[in-house]
Amino acid sequence: MMVDEQYLVGGGGAVAASARGSADADRKRRFTEEQIRSLESMFHAHHAKLEPREKAELARELGLQPRQVSIWFQNKRARWHSKQLEHDYAALRAKYDALHSRVESLMQEKLGLTSQVITTPTN
Repeated sequence: MMVDEQYLVGGGGAVAASARGSADADRKRRFTEEQIRSLESMFHAHHAKLEPREKAELARELGLQPRQVSIWFQNKRARWHSKQLEHDYAALRAKYDALHSRVESLMQEKLGLTSQVITTPTN
């Protein structure tokens, strides 16, 4: 199972940001690896939004606020959607490249056949 590194405890981002004096970075809480595993597991089971009851229960089990769970799911869905778009684009690009190559091949074949027809004497 993939774990999003940006959520790991002590991810370094908060330390660097707080060194710059950011009050938000001091408040920013990183999730533990166990919390991330649970969130990831639940995400893979429910790509859609969690029901309020499920969200509250998961938050309670993980020692988080329901809002934190909601935001994590929202961010995860956005990242998942971006990855899905990248995957779809790559697949479409590969199909396009194959078709383009086939069209080029057919055009070359057509030129060859056309030149044969033109140079072949007709009776």
